[in-house]
Amino acid sequence: MCDECVDAMNRNLTNNLRKACLIAQFSHAGQVDKAGKAYFLHVQTVSRTVGDLICSWHQPSSDFFLKARIVGYLHDVVEDTEITIADLYRYKIPEDCILAIEVITKVKGSAYKEYLDKVKRSKLASVVKIVDMMHNSDLTRLEQITEEDLTRREKYCKAIELLSEFTCESCGQIFPLSMMGEKPTRIGEIVCQNCLDRYAAE
Repeated sequence: MCDECVDAMNRNLTNNLRKACLIAQFSHAGQVDKAGKAYFLHVQTVSRTVGDLICSWHQPSSDFFLKARIVGYLHDVVEDTEITIADLYRYKIPEDCILAIEVITKVKGSAYKEYLDKVKRSKLASVVKIVDMMHNSDLTRLEQITEEDLTRREKYCKAIELLSEFTCESCGQIFPLSMMGEKPTRIGEIVCQNCLDRYAAE
């Protein structure tokens, strides 16, 4: 891809990041978190922190960085507001961001392990969900800590550990999440970036 095409794509993603921020501000207006603070501050923190986390990885793409920040802003809008998946398509949010948001959105009645297994098949969904749970399990945000808060933190710590590494379904090796392929394969495998590059070269 030519440099001008890459620049244009990054400009478009940056515009979508601003759009995602505005959608989150509008849709979460009036909502508060468990600490009684404006809920938008939670999604803003998740978006910013997921960007910081990805920047600590070895040579992340700017495309993935921006898309993860978009998902960070919007990860709760379908579950907790009137915004629908159809609305996100209408707002022209990138499709892979919408798919990650759909995966992160909990379906009533589904088992938690089943939910995490779905999240684990998406690198975008996994990294945002990890940061979401990190922020939600930060007990320093709360004035009073209950037994329920401690139980939730333990649950989230186990889930973060589960999502932080994966077994490549092509080569069978275990890798940290940072080494998962950034684009899904044709048949939805969980593969490392090396195997994904190999597929692309075939």
